[in-house]
Amino acid sequence: ELADACIEFLQEIVEHYGEALNVYDRMMYEMNETFWRLYGVDMESVLALQEPGSRDILPLFHKLNAYFYEEQELRYGKFHMHLHRVFAPHIVSYLEKEEATLREELEDALQRETWLNENCTEDFSCCAVQDIVAQVKNNQKLVAELRWPDKTFSEHLQSRTQKTTADIFDCFVGKVYERLRVYPRLQRSVITYSTVLPDEVCVMMNSCITIRIHANELCGNATNSNSSEYSYRTEINDLLTQRINVMFEFVCSQLSQCLVILLDKLGRYDKDSIFSHIYTIMGPKLAIVEPLFSHVRQNNVQIKQEIHPSSTGHLLLCWYNSLLTTIAEWLTERENIDMHHFQLVAISTIFKTLFSEFSSQGLTEEQLRNATYRMIHNRIEYEETMNTLNIDTTRNYAYGYSSDSSAEG
Repeated sequence: ELADACIEFLQEIVEHYGEALNVYDRMMYEMNETFWRLYGVDMESVLALQEPGSRDILPLFHKLNAYFYEEQELRYGKFHMHLHRVFAPHIVSYLEKEEATLREELEDALQRETWLNENCTEDFSCCAVQDIVAQVKNNQKLVAELRWPDKTFSEHLQSRTQKTTADIFDCFVGKVYERLRVYPRLQRSVITYSTVLPDEVCVMMNSCITIRIHANELCGNATNSNSSEYSYRTEINDLLTQRINVMFEFVCSQLSQCLVILLDKLGRYDKDSIFSHIYTIMGPKLAIVEPLFSHVRQNNVQIKQEIHPSSTGHLLLCWYNSLLTTIAEWLTERENIDMHHFQLVAISTIFKTLFSEFSSQGLTEEQLRNATYRMIHNRIEYEETMNTLNIDTTRNYAYGYSSDSSAEG
C-alpha cells in the first residue's frame, strides 16, 4: 500500500507540475532518488521480517520494478539498481523453496495417479504430467516477468529454472519407469498368449513421451554459451529419449515371453535331446505357432491405438527387434546342432509371418531387414540346404499346417 501511495504521489506531481519542472530535470531526478531512498529504509525493514522464500514479496517487486522501467529518467538509476540488489537473495530463496515444493508435489502426484485412460487429456498425458508442467511453466513465467536489468543474473535465473525443469522431468520419467517395472500385469509369470499391453502401461509410457515433448519447449538451449554449469540442459531430450528407449525395451522384452515359451517347446525336438524321438513320433503340429501370431497382432493393434502417435513406430520397431533377438538367441544356443525338420519349419513360419505382420504395420524394408534379420535368414537358408541334402523319411511328417499360408519374408 505504501508503494502504491508513493507511486501515485509522484505521478500526480508530474501530472500537475510536469511542464514547470522540466527545466529542473536534474534536480527532479535527485529528488526522486532521495524520495525512493527514504522509502527504501522502510521497505528493507519490512523485508527483513519476511520468511526466506516468501511469495508475498513478489507483488511488491513487480510493482516497483514496473514503475522504474516506465520512468525513463529513473530506469537503471541508483535506487532501481539498489532495488534489484535487495530483492536478489529473496528471489533466489523463493526459487529454492519452489524447487523443493516441486519435488514434493511430484511424489504426491505420482502417489495419487491412477494411470487410467479416462483421466488423460488429448495429448495423452496423465493428471500428474498436467500438474507438473503447469507448475514449471508458472515458475518460468515468473522469472521472465522479473525483467532483471543485470544480464548475468537474469541468465542465471533463467538457467536455474530450466535446470530445475530438466531435473524434475528426468525424475518423473525415472519414477514412472520404477512403477512400470513392478506393474503386476506386466510380470513374466503372468504373461500369456491372451495378454495385451495393459492400458495403464500405455498411459505410463505416454506420460513419459509427453514429458519429453514438453522438455523441448521448456528446457531450451543454454543462453550463456560460456557457462558449462547448465550445459547438460541442452541434452535433456537425449537423456529422456534414452530412458524411454529402456522403458520400451523392457515392455517388449516382457511381451516376448510368449515367444520364449513357444521356443522352449520347440527345444524339445533338439536332436541331442533324449525326448526328441518321442515327440517326433507323437506327430507335431504347426498349429502350435498360431497363438503367438494372435498375441503379436493384438498387441500391435493396442500400440497403434493407445500409444502417442509420435512414438508408435518406434515402439513397434522395438517390439519387432525384441522378437527377432529372442529367435536369434535361441538359434545361437543351437549353433552346433542341426535343426530338427519340425523346428526348421516352425522357425521359418514364425520368421516370415513376423516380417509380414510388422511390414503391414508400416515398418520400412531397412528397419525390417536389419542385422538380426539377416542372421536368422542365413541360418534358415543353411538349415534348409542341409535338410535338402540329408533327406530322411523320419522328417516327412504332415504337420497339419500349409507352408504356403505363411507370408514371404
